[in-house]
Amino acid sequence: MTFDQFWHGRLGRPYRLYVKDHGGNGPVVVLLHGIAASSDDWREVVAALQNDYRIITIDLLGFGRSPKPQWASYRMEQHIRHVEAALARAYPRGKFILIGHSLGSLLATRLSRRHPQRVSRLLLLSPPVYPPLQTITSQAARRRTALYFRLYKFLRLHPRVSERNFERLKRLLPLPASVIKQPLTWLPFERTLEHCIEQQTIMADIVAVRAPIDIFYGTLDGVIVPYNIEALEHLQGVSVHRLARQNHDLTRRYALAVAKLLTD
Repeated sequence: MTFDQFWHGRLGRPYRLYVKDHGGNGPVVVLLHGIAASSDDWREVVAALQNDYRIITIDLLGFGRSPKPQWASYRMEQHIRHVEAALARAYPRGKFILIGHSLGSLLATRLSRRHPQRVSRLLLLSPPVYPPLQTITSQAARRRTALYFRLYKFLRLHPRVSERNFERLKRLLPLPASVIKQPLTWLPFERTLEHCIEQQTIMADIVAVRAPIDIFYGTLDGVIVPYNIEALEHLQGVSVHRLARQNHDLTRRYALAVAKLLTD
């Protein structure tokens, strides 16, 4: 066992994640990025909000400029523990608006459930909502969800996928280029995919969240099953916003839609 494993694994000392406080004097907004991405993905959202909010971005464990331990499990609880430690340093007290994109939306929902006294509002952007197949009543949605599970399993079981094959897969899934270009990112990607996205609990977490929830998704998003998301609209405190001709990426148009919602 290395000292790194002993200190951060056995003793449970959290790694120091990369955190950037973009400044500002308004309400605090915390942003959690998607799988294999980084806080750089938020640049359009930061630009759209920075005049009215104090923005804090965090690189999740295993991604961006944060540590990438190759021994870590990258389970939901591990990601959450490190985000909590990062927030304890960056903004230890007070309420904040929490926004998550893709994987970050799953983590943001769990974080909101754990800290109801701190999260005043929750925004989920392009959340990959995949309930257990037997609970999906729409046959078309069940088939599509099952297809994503098969694709994700293929990615996990073929870690040496070639760049050429990776480019082909990107036509089906919005996979960040960093997965193939940064070898140390592959294992965090693979384990996070299995333990956080495939084994997600977002449905149960959303039911337990006290803060108002707004969900955004694009009609051209490659990892979204619209039926699964729209089923959440019937829950109390949940609003769903559909963006026509919008894909999975955090584009300027996506950022302006989020800014308009918060401003209104």
